[in-house]
Amino acid sequence: MPSRIIVGGTIVLALASAMHSGRHIWWRIGQDHAAFSAYSAADRIHSPAAVIEVDGNTMDWYADHLAKGDRFYLQVDAEHDPNQLRELAGYYLLPAVEVASPSQATAIVSYYTNPADLGIHYITQNEAGAQPIYVSRIKAP
Repeated sequence: MPSRIIVGGTIVLALASAMHSGRHIWWRIGQDHAAFSAYSAADRIHSPAAVIEVDGNTMDWYADHLAKGDRFYLQVDAEHDPNQLRELAGYYLLPAVEVASPSQATAIVSYYTNPADLGIHYITQNEAGAQPIYVSRIKAP
């Protein structure tokens, strides 16, 4: 009999706790839905880039020039935070994988900097229009 009381009390406590915390979660979900439901599919994909003031189309361009099996080295100019860009590129450019040094890479992804500064011979190089944004291929994936 005492074990049933303990089990019953535990269930009541768990339900009360779930109702208390659930109210806050559902409110937040409702707020997020109201804020983000108007986003287009492209806006949803690009929103992490927009948070750090990177053009999502630039990330799309990089992704179009990398392939499965690529290992890329991210070269970033001094004006931008390389940690934020690495975090963004780390998932945005999947299935390509970031590496720690150019010697491990099959491609160099350059953001507002010149890949020639690395002193590497590239077999191909693509530039995004007039912007200093490049994907420079060192070797095939």
